[in-house]
Amino acid sequence: MLFPGCQPEDIRFEDNPVPIYEGVPTVVVDAYLTRAYIDLIGREPLPQELEEERAALRAGDLESEAREALVDRLTGSASDTTYLAAHDRKVFDDLTGRFLDGASRESLILEMEFQRFLATQDSLAGGTAYLLFNFQADRLERTVLSIQEFRAGTIDWREVNRRFCDNSFYDEINMNSFNFVNAAFDDLYGRYPTEAEFEQAYAAVEFGAPSLLFGEVIEDRFDFLDAMVGDPEFEEGAVRWLAEKLLVRPITGAEMVAWRAATGPDVDIRPLLKLLISSDEYADFE
Repeated sequence: MLFPGCQPEDIRFEDNPVPIYEGVPTVVVDAYLTRAYIDLIGREPLPQELEEERAALRAGDLESEAREALVDRLTGSASDTTYLAAHDRKVFDDLTGRFLDGASRESLILEMEFQRFLATQDSLAGGTAYLLFNFQADRLERTVLSIQEFRAGTIDWREVNRRFCDNSFYDEINMNSFNFVNAAFDDLYGRYPTEAEFEQAYAAVEFGAPSLLFGEVIEDRFDFLDAMVGDPEFEEGAVRWLAEKLLVRPITGAEMVAWRAATGPDVDIRPLLKLLISSDEYADFE
């Protein structure tokens, strides 16, 4: 029986459209966007950014092409360079976290300027130590400019990593040749040197003695770092560092083969970064 006044009231809100739904809850889409923003530019999306990016993904049916477009925007690879500086800063911070215990870019610049000041003062006083001060400043400056020059294409990823191992901050963290050699292997390859590798590297770094490492003659710490980033094992270390950082798990042998191919002989990590962040596993939309 129906009684007057007992039927449900039909309530409508004109400015409250039904959200687009493609089977993936909004909370999952937003979690992906938040994670991508943090990994690519070092912060969470603002409310307006979140709304716009969510709409863009939904418009693209959450497909990989829409995710790739997101990565292009956040890395400055597209025509829109809004986030380019933020992404470059994030890459720099990731590398200082890997090599320099998280030292800030500003701290490197301050130390570089201090070394320049010491060089000027020593030169005015008629000393010769200014050569060393300028040398230390040059090493820091190359490190500070590494990401900018990498984006410009004047240096490759191997050289970027070499520079992060070749500055006074890295020297201070890994004092003496014993620690320096072990740290370089660990940071670049994710392993410590074998006994034979250590003996050859240590002799060159500590004593300047001609040694053979990976089939190359090395005579000092700079030759040692060149050999380290020039060896094919560096490619594996670069891929493993990026992939395991983003996926938060060990990678398989098959993935290593495929992802080394993605970075190419120059070890360009940008295609791999795009591949991983647009992947189904990273997005977790399934």
